[in-house]
Formats: sequence, C-alpha cells, structure tokens
Amino acid sequence: MTEFSRRSFETTTHAAISVVNAIPAGRGVAIGIDIPCTVKASIGPRKNGEQVKIFSKTIDPHNLVRTTVEYSLSHLHGRIPKSEQIKIQIRSEIPTAVGLKSSSAVSAATARAVFGLFSMELDSLSILKTSCRASKDSGASLTGAYDDASASLLGGLVFTDNKRFELIEHSKAPTELGSKVVILIPTKKVFTSSINAKDYARYRGESLEAFGYALEGEFATSMLLNSIIQCAALHYSIAPVSSALEQGASAAGITGKGPAVAGMCKSSKTLQRVKNAWLYENKDCHVVTTSIVQPEKLK
Repeated sequence: MTEFSRRSFETTTHAAISVVNAIPAGRGVAIGIDIPCTVKASIGPRKNGEQVKIFSKTIDPHNLVRTTVEYSLSHLHGRIPKSEQIKIQIRSEIPTAVGLKSSSAVSAATARAVFGLFSMELDSLSILKTSCRASKDSGASLTGAYDDASASLLGGLVFTDNKRFELIEHSKAPTELGSKVVILIPTKKVFTSSINAKDYARYRGESLEAFGYALEGEFATSMLLNSIIQCAALHYSIAPVSSALEQGASAAGITGKGPAVAGMCKSSKTLQRVKNAWLYENKDCHVVTTSIVQPEKLK
C-alpha cells in the first residue's frame, strides 16, 4: 500500500467554457477561464464518523466527491488507516448546473488533492482519467467530460476524445480571440441527469464539423455551429449568441449543456457592450466577467 507523504495538500482548478460540446460525437474542445475552485485534502485523527469527511456548500446529488476520493485511492493503491480520516474541504465560485464545468472542476481538484497527499509527483493524465471515470460512473456526467476536466485542470485550450479519455491537443488559448470573457447566466439550471444523450444523436455529423473548424482555428464558426446544435437539441434561443456577436465579440456560444452563454472579447470596451446588451435583453439573468486561464497561471 502507498503511504501518505504529507498531511495536507491544497490545489485550485478553474471553470471552463465549451467551444464544442462532446456529447453529440464524443469529441470536445474547451477553454479554461478564471473562476476558481479550491480543494484541500488533509489527513488527521479519526474521532468518529466516516473515514472520508466532506465539507462543501455545494449540493452533490451524485456523490461525485466521495466517488472521486475512492477512485483516487484505488488508483494510487492507497489506504486510509483505521485511526485516521481524510477531510475534503471545497470552496468553489463556479455557478452550478449552467455549463461552466463546476462538477468537473470539483472532481479534478479533489483527485489532484488526494494524489497530492501521497506524492510530490502529480501525473496530470492519471488525475484526469481518475476524475473523469468518477464523473461518468457517478452519473455526474454523461461522457466523463474529459474536455471539461482537462481545461479545468490544465488551463488553456484543449481538444479531447472523450470516449477514449484522450487529450488530443493542449495549448495556450489563441490570442486572436482576446483574453476577456463575458458570461450570461440565466437563473434556470440544467442538471446532467435531465439530459438525454439521444437528443444529440442526430447531430453527430454537425458536431464533428464544428470540431474540424476548431482544429483549423476557426473558433467563432465552431462555437456558433456548436450553439446551433445545442439550441436544436435542448430548445434554447440563439438570440444571446447573436447579440454578443453583433456587439463585437470575437466568438460566442452556449457553453456545455447550457444555458449559460460565453462571449470572447478583445477589449474591455467590447466586453462592456456585450454585457450591457445582455442585461438589457435578458431581465432574469445576470452577467459575470472574467478572463482566460492560460496554462502557466495554474497552481
């Protein structure tokens, strides 16, 4: 059995936005953004209760965090001594159930924190596979969301094959999109358990086309086509995407399973125009502004 090498380990992942949602065809593209999720794992004396104690203000209906801890321990061949207890403390600023990868960020951070208790050498690919298997098996994600977890953990731009849990390409997000991000967040939440993958099946070809556009660097086209797919499958309105583009966003689209919409902007002036238009047109929503997380910014 692997032994603990330290008593606590803290790590931070981030939210992400979709360029291409992986549900229709199994291939996804995502970009990390600066909305943090911090997880601290610590080992201490077990006074009473379970051997894994979770502290979080976020509801976890799928028991994703506990599953991630169990899978991480299994991967590491680690064991919690009967006299001790692992504590998982979660602080996340990522809105839940709107398509900003909140579950992937929590799972990836939890896996990395548990890995950190055992070893100074943190293998990102093993952490990602462990996290995504926990997400899929717990029901928190339909595919395991390897694209979402990769962008959340690694930052920058990722291309993934979610069926194979494979990172096809990882790089800095392209500068031509700009570094500023504005996000429209409706009050409505859409949980993964409410999504039927069959609703996406007919759009496999279009999704692969969107993936191809992204590979060619045509990100605005890719995000727009992906958004059209989301609107067709889940009956969203394309209006917020069109509005952002009309106000000068370099690219815009529905992120994840929605309903949040993200706009990429090259300047603060453009970002403010998009924000003002969205607030005027969508009275029951709120808007947040942030920036891309490039790989070197991650802890």
